This record gives sequence, structure tokens and C-alpha cells, in this order.
Amino acid sequence: MKSLFVISLCVALSACGPSPAPHKIAEPQREALEKAKEVEGIVFKQAAEQASAAENN
Repeated sequence: MKSLFVISLCVALSACGPSPAPHKIAEPQREALEKAKEVEGIVFKQAAEQASAAENN
């Protein structure tokens, strides 16, 4: 009985291996979000410049 437990434990532990590297599923979405934030900043800056120019004219 004890040897059966030891054998099954060895088999169970031998099946365990290093886990695969996690996939970067959200990486493209994260990059797109960062680009969108950069563009948003540019758009807001240009809008403020246009508003300032309109007030000065």
C-alpha cells in the first residue's frame, strides 16, 4: 500500500514541468491605447492653440 502511494506520487510529480511563458494577449491593445493617448494629447494641444489664435484675432 505504501509503495503504491510512493509510485503514484512519483508519477504525479514527474508530470509536472515548467510552466510555459504567458502569452501577451493584451499587448497589441495596450500599444494601441498608448498611441491613442499620444494622439489625444496632440489634438488637445492643437485645439488649445487654435482657440488661443481665434481669441487673439
